[in-house]
Amino acid sequence: MKIGSIIAEYNPFHNGHKYQIEQYKKEKKISHLVVAMSGNFVQRGAPAIFDKFSRAEMAIAGGADLVIEIPTCFATQTAELYARGAILSLDALGCLDSICFGAEEKNIKRLKEVAEVLVYRKEEYENILTEFILEKKTFPIAREKAIKKILGIENCDFLSMSNNILAIEYLKELLRINSNIEAFSIQRKGVLHNSVNSVASFKSATAIRKELSNVEENFDKLKKTSENKAEFIDDMLIDIKKYLPISSKDIIKENILNGIYPMDLEVFFDEICYSILREEDSLEKYFEVKEGIENSIRKKITRSYNLEEIIGELTSPRYTSSKIRRTLFNIFLALLKDDMEKIRELRKIPYIRVLAFNKRGTEILKEVKNKSNALIAKSPAKTRKSCEYKNNIIFKKMFDFDIRSSNIYYQKYYRNRRDILKKGEPDFIRLGYMLEDK
Repeated sequence: MKIGSIIAEYNPFHNGHKYQIEQYKKEKKISHLVVAMSGNFVQRGAPAIFDKFSRAEMAIAGGADLVIEIPTCFATQTAELYARGAILSLDALGCLDSICFGAEEKNIKRLKEVAEVLVYRKEEYENILTEFILEKKTFPIAREKAIKKILGIENCDFLSMSNNILAIEYLKELLRINSNIEAFSIQRKGVLHNSVNSVASFKSATAIRKELSNVEENFDKLKKTSENKAEFIDDMLIDIKKYLPISSKDIIKENILNGIYPMDLEVFFDEICYSILREEDSLEKYFEVKEGIENSIRKKITRSYNLEEIIGELTSPRYTSSKIRRTLFNIFLALLKDDMEKIRELRKIPYIRVLAFNKRGTEILKEVKNKSNALIAKSPAKTRKSCEYKNNIIFKKMFDFDIRSSNIYYQKYYRNRRDILKKGEPDFIRLGYMLEDK
């Protein structure tokens, strides 16, 4: 058994993701594959387009064998903290041979050199970085110039590319915890991470989400004249279906047929406004709310049409749009600064939240039980009865935040299907479950 791993959001799972899995298995002779995946909220500071169970199902159909959830308190943060939560989750399994990530840079040695600077020469790097920031350089430019200076290289353009940034953070975290997991890189195929263009059968998740953004509006507007709902949905998905595996398209179609529509950033606009106005005197208690940004947020929140407008007006060289989004969701989801300061120092994740698996996934879980002390959490109810949950305050805070955030998400995800919520909280009903290979 040779167990590989991938960190992903699959928001949604598309042909580029399938290509990565196929190449990884082929080049590294992987027999079993684990995916550490963001849950219902994702790293860019937004709700996932479809819920974690639907996306885990897409992953299993696309070649994964076991899907575990990255704790939400990590999954919605900076690249550094997202990578930390993902790597710690995978390392907690205790049985992985390697990890594979997609990157724009094909030479992994260059990425490793940067990671080593950031870990082993951290003080030197931070001093030089500060010099450039004091010169009013934006953080990305300051970082690039600092790395150039330390490594003595001319071209650091690769540091501005999204997947390279994440790859470096994965490598940093592997070094920080002295993990034995081997790192392996596959050059990103087709289009760039945030591109809205397409190349052959490849299109970015950003572009696919954009195509899906008006599905609910179009469906509600036109379905009265459509006698065949399934055929009508096929027509709506025609522009993106060639960029998705059939299994992903079918899962998306099934959701829409059942009145469950793609989520987007704006769906929580009102609730975020309420949260900020209710907490206006104590916003600084939430993670990443600092340097007076709370005052600007409070000012904009009462007079903006939507979140896009708020984010646009608050974005600056000092505060990127991603940072603003993440800050808004930290307030909305009530992620406390004091809690996160403790959580971010973890060197081990105390639990492994299972979302889905197949027959090979059960073989991986047997290996985990033999080689890891982490609690395997398939059932939230059973997890909350465990000694580990009751006796470990960090475990409890992290796990409760996962469940609370998920419940908040499902209030909107099932906004047209409240009958589903009648059955109970989704995380307690849809337990980590076994799927058949497709």
